[in-house]
Amino acid sequence: MERRLFSLIFAFSFLLFSGSVFADEIGQHFVHGLASYSQEITLEFASPEEAAAAELTKLEMPIGKKLAVSSRWDDSSREHLLMSRTLAENGWKGTFFLNKCDESYAQDIVSRLVKDGHSIGVHTTRHPHLEQVEPNRMFEEILGNRVMLESVNDLCASTFTFPFGLGRDTEDSLTTAHEQGIALVRAGLLGGPESINMAERLGLKPEQFVSPYRFVANDSDPQLETFEKGWKTGENLIAEGKSTIGPYIALGTHSWQRRVHQDGFERLGNILATKSNLSEIWYCDSNEYTAYRLNFLFAEIKKKSVNGNRAVFVISRIEPQETAAVVDLGVKVSPLPQKALFSHGKILSVNDSGEFMIPNEASQTLPVHIDRIDNPENGPADAETLISTEFPGLKIGSQIDLEKNVLNIVITNETGKTITKVKGHIRLPLKWKGETPLWFVEKIENKSTLKMNVSLGEIESSNRFRKGELFIDNQCDFLVDGEVGRIHSTVTIRETAEN
Repeated sequence: MERRLFSLIFAFSFLLFSGSVFADEIGQHFVHGLASYSQEITLEFASPEEAAAAELTKLEMPIGKKLAVSSRWDDSSREHLLMSRTLAENGWKGTFFLNKCDESYAQDIVSRLVKDGHSIGVHTTRHPHLEQVEPNRMFEEILGNRVMLESVNDLCASTFTFPFGLGRDTEDSLTTAHEQGIALVRAGLLGGPESINMAERLGLKPEQFVSPYRFVANDSDPQLETFEKGWKTGENLIAEGKSTIGPYIALGTHSWQRRVHQDGFERLGNILATKSNLSEIWYCDSNEYTAYRLNFLFAEIKKKSVNGNRAVFVISRIEPQETAAVVDLGVKVSPLPQKALFSHGKILSVNDSGEFMIPNEASQTLPVHIDRIDNPENGPADAETLISTEFPGLKIGSQIDLEKNVLNIVITNETGKTITKVKGHIRLPLKWKGETPLWFVEKIENKSTLKMNVSLGEIESSNRFRKGELFIDNQCDFLVDGEVGRIHSTVTIRETAEN
């Protein structure tokens, strides 16, 4: 059976590029380009009057937390194992921003980092000064690194750090800071511990790149005085209202602690211990804070109904695979309820101030498997070679038709199962203008083929955006057997100068 969705996709493309996408029209709601879902909370009060007056609001931080602290560790060093252990022993978390990661490194290093409670982030493939490479190469450095890291490790990555930091715009710059910011947004990277309010330097809004104040302890020779000075500076900036992304600081930057002293990691551990196990601190990783912050900003709470002494609220929040973290959302209800009921009758704990944490639905998890299917020569989207190894029987092919300016997508399901909630983000280099094209299909039944043609929008006229290879990722997320899966269906176009 073959299904064609031309009318849906054409209508959807129109809605997308007009900036309006509605759940009842495409079956999936996207908030600021991120897929969201809805859940219900039932609150039971002492009287119908209290239920009618009830209000539910979001908390900027998890209950009882006044400051979020994470840590950043760059590059693909084997010393990360020592850093991972040092952090874990002191109750800290980190995000390790990797550039190289083969199967061996994934098994020997990354698996240990994750076991210790840490996460991974994106750091480019070849570690260049991004302002010194052409726009298309710059985009491939960022997106290519993300696709590689996710598919090798079966882990999502939603945050990024710059190799060598963000360069200054000069007459010799091949890409500008704002172009790098656009590339990060298109690559699905939502923040990173760079410098306070980095979004402003990138020409973005604060919510488009969540970046805290970053401080150091001196990577090569950890010093308590340096650590304390940086921590205090971060607290002062937050107290003065200079952070646009909430009360968040991050330690960094490299796992170089043994360069001066062989016991460098022990020295760092002693320093971390001075700020460990503090009840008002949320020890998180970069992905977790970014996920919480975006849900605080974009999650919507609406009162659905009141029935006697019960009030039902609907919470629309971002799906975890978009943010690479499963985090609870803190809320406060007034007046104080007698009971808070979650899915399947689960009772949530409400404190005396009316605050409680709402977990994600059980079905809202991170992908169990992440695959990549590459089309390196921009061949036909229905080629037999474009088949998944992680999801046997599932074929996904993507091909750019430059003449028609569309992405042809072919998905064939021969898994023996129905695939549901199939959604895509088409991640385009800067040759194209506009937002990231999105698409959604409710289900693809077994032994069926889905074909789509997605319009890619206006093309830049400058030759700067026509040089080098074009790397495109049609990121597909879906449910199969109740588990979240992801496939990066990539396309590479090698000759672009004359296109």
